[in-house]
Amino acid sequence: MNKVCTFLVLTVLVIFFTPVHIHASEVDSNVDGNVEKEAGAVNESVNEVASEATYDNNSQNKGTLKFEEIENKILESNPAVLINKNAISAMDEDYKQIKNTQDDLEDDRDDLEDAIDMMDLQIKKLQQDRASLETRIDGDQDLINHIKSNYDALIGIYQYNKDSLVDSRKTLRKQQFSLDDQAEDLDDATNKLRVQSKMSACQLVFTAQNLYITYNVLRNKETDLVNQTELMKKQLEVARLQEVLGKITKTEITSMELKISDLQIGLNDLQTQKKAVLGEFNLMLGNNYDFELTLDTELKPVYENFNENNYNMDLESVLENNYSIALQTLERETKQRLLNRSGGSDTQSEEAAKYNLENENIKLDETKRDVSFSFNKVYEEVLSKKTSFEQENKKLEQAGTNRSYAIMKHELGKISDLELENENSLYQSQEINTHVAEHEFIRSYLKYDWMKKGLTF
Repeated sequence: MNKVCTFLVLTVLVIFFTPVHIHASEVDSNVDGNVEKEAGAVNESVNEVASEATYDNNSQNKGTLKFEEIENKILESNPAVLINKNAISAMDEDYKQIKNTQDDLEDDRDDLEDAIDMMDLQIKKLQQDRASLETRIDGDQDLINHIKSNYDALIGIYQYNKDSLVDSRKTLRKQQFSLDDQAEDLDDATNKLRVQSKMSACQLVFTAQNLYITYNVLRNKETDLVNQTELMKKQLEVARLQEVLGKITKTEITSMELKISDLQIGLNDLQTQKKAVLGEFNLMLGNNYDFELTLDTELKPVYENFNENNYNMDLESVLENNYSIALQTLERETKQRLLNRSGGSDTQSEEAAKYNLENENIKLDETKRDVSFSFNKVYEEVLSKKTSFEQENKKLEQAGTNRSYAIMKHELGKISDLELENENSLYQSQEINTHVAEHEFIRSYLKYDWMKKGLTF
């Protein structure tokens, strides 16, 4: 209802002396219509953004992807991230609509207050005029009584309509209280979705980083199997010559052939796994699974940032930034608001609301303990992977020494070409094992670092 409507109502009251009811349902119908239009506009906007994101992805993700680019690519292109962004935007628009409706209802309430005040003035004026009739009119008492009865009727009409306006004001106030609760609940839900969205985005980034490392580990293992297969084939050729000379049996030849076959099967499995990892990576970037994507092989030694003496300080960062703790804190705040409302609620008693709030406090403490324990496990995992990497490095140094001796022996004619190649193969295998250990160290450090940023593992 606006001020023009109020003016028209008052005019009709004064002229025709007929009861007029101002119903809050009029406001509801206008609000519902506006909400439906706004929701339609938001849905169209979301669809446009989604279609634009799908169109742009094919041009954004071509070429070689570096490890350092993963986070930005996920945040720009991942479908789940884009959907969450649009969902938050839609909720923000709904919140704006509720606030606009609250402003409209406040204006309507002001109009009702003005209308009620005008009714009061009219009633007081009529009562004063009625009281002064006998002093202002000389004549038949019956005439005076007749005029008084007309005043009484008019005052009654004004009082009736004033009561109707007061009832409308009460209904409008209830709507305002309801909208206040809706705005509070929507703001609460939006805040939770923002935290969940950030947590989900970080998890997706880590998952993509993890896939990247897995792909490189598979590629290293593939290289190792290729080298082993080639060496085994050369050994088989020598073995067949030895068989002709009667130095080994056919059974030994068959055994070597089976080993080569096993290596080739393992190689095919690794290639299938690589293809699957790359397909999953593509889907995370919003590409088709078979999109031509190349992953760079370089991985910077980010573990160099790890300092095992900073555990207590890092734990403080973990507890401060953790998304699970943040969500549980928001849930506790929700229960606190419900407790604040329970005094005037027909749906929940105050005692029940207190118990629910107490449970959320218990859950919050439990979440903090769980996060601390998870961080401790990740910390121990980093230490373990660091030790393994250092051990593989020592083995690599030893393999390098063995290869150097083999080269010297080969130059002196003490070992054959095949024996030298076998020593080279052992060195290459150890080099790959060291790379794999380093990748696992990086993987564990990334978990440690992501926990400091808010994730839980």
